Amino acid sequence: MTQLHSQLNTRAKVVATLERIQQGESLSSLLDPLLNQVSEKDKGFAHELLLGTLRQWWALARIGESLIEHEVTDKGVWAALNIGLYQLLYMDTPDYAAIGETVEAVKQLDKGYGAGLINAILRKVQKNPAKFAKKIEKNHSLPNWLAKQLKQDWGEYYAELGQALRQPAPIFLRVNRKFCSVEDYADILTQQGIGFALVSIGFEKVQTIQLTDAIRITDLPKFAEGWVSVQDRHAQLSAHILASLALDKSLTVLDACTAPGGKLAHLLELDESKTFHVKHQNIAHVIALDNDEKRLQRVSQNLERLQLNQENVQLVCDDATTFQADTQFDVIVLDAPCTATGVIRRHPDIALLRTEQDVGQTAALQARILANCWHNLATNGYLLYITCSMLKAENENQLQAFLATHKAAQIVDFSLNLPNQIKQNIGYQCLPLHQNDGDGFYYALLQKRG
Repeated sequence: MTQLHSQLNTRAKVVATLERIQQGESLSSLLDPLLNQVSEKDKGFAHELLLGTLRQWWALARIGESLIEHEVTDKGVWAALNIGLYQLLYMDTPDYAAIGETVEAVKQLDKGYGAGLINAILRKVQKNPAKFAKKIEKNHSLPNWLAKQLKQDWGEYYAELGQALRQPAPIFLRVNRKFCSVEDYADILTQQGIGFALVSIGFEKVQTIQLTDAIRITDLPKFAEGWVSVQDRHAQLSAHILASLALDKSLTVLDACTAPGGKLAHLLELDESKTFHVKHQNIAHVIALDNDEKRLQRVSQNLERLQLNQENVQLVCDDATTFQADTQFDVIVLDAPCTATGVIRRHPDIALLRTEQDVGQTAALQARILANCWHNLATNGYLLYITCSMLKAENENQLQAFLATHKAAQIVDFSLNLPNQIKQNIGYQCLPLHQNDGDGFYYALLQKRG
């Protein structure tokens, strides 16, 4: 992110960031640079204004559209209007500051032609905020194409889903069992007065930790020493499902589309802590595959922080649609590329960046990767297919199409037991139906029979 002019007020800096997101840049690449360019006292305000406006973007935009007579084509003006509405309807910002400073922000960004419109709309909402707050809460905050698809795929859960996706996501911790148990780390948090809850991940009797206190992650006890990581409770299912497989041998593993390596790290943690469910099962060799060299470097850095043995881990930069190994693998983990609709709460820019066309293009890419991974799987080996999507086109429908053309593929049953983990004909769909739920993930397990 280029340096924002130091004389811009905080709202102008947020508007400029939102404009760039609308133009296709990601929140993850813009958030830290934004926070580095606002004063210490304004960091919390800027963070809330940016992420909150993104979470409520489409609901706010519908309010604006209902009050504007002529189409507004300037993305910066739309961003300014939405942050003004967000302050009036969601924050404790005094009305005079919400309106006056937002109008000033567009002037500072050389968009003074939008100042009159923004002032008029915000003052109209200011006169009857309860009316507009009630109106805005009735609606989802998703682009129409995504709302329509979710309603088609998950009609029974659609109302809950639409509201839950507007909320911030909870923070879950994965304890590195190489160093201590979940219960022992919970005791450490208790001793240090950090609020948490022990919650089930939905697989057998496995628990994880949900933080209930706001704390900087790097300030967590023993974080630097690798005792703990942030990982969604549904993302933690992967390693436990794999650890329970009935393979009484040393395993060769392909972790396809591995970056940033959280699921791989978890699997290695279980391996080194000797908590595999099957006696004598261990990991002999892992190929961690990704097509981005920089992201692979991050995998290595994460494994290093967690003090995991990397002697048997080979990082390979290659294309998952064409990669061919010298020998076939006992286990393949395919964390397939997807539209990431299941993690909108954590990455609310996804609702702005994704389009309906992305779904078909992504599903086609998944199909190519899945078919190629299958060629790399040994007979009687297992493939765990994972996405962080809630769309059936990328999940169960993808697997149905694959099974129709791969007769050696057999569905392997496993059991998840949380109310929001919904059994499908193939695998499970996890949905974020309530604020404390895990993210939207899909899991399916296949075995290659002879």
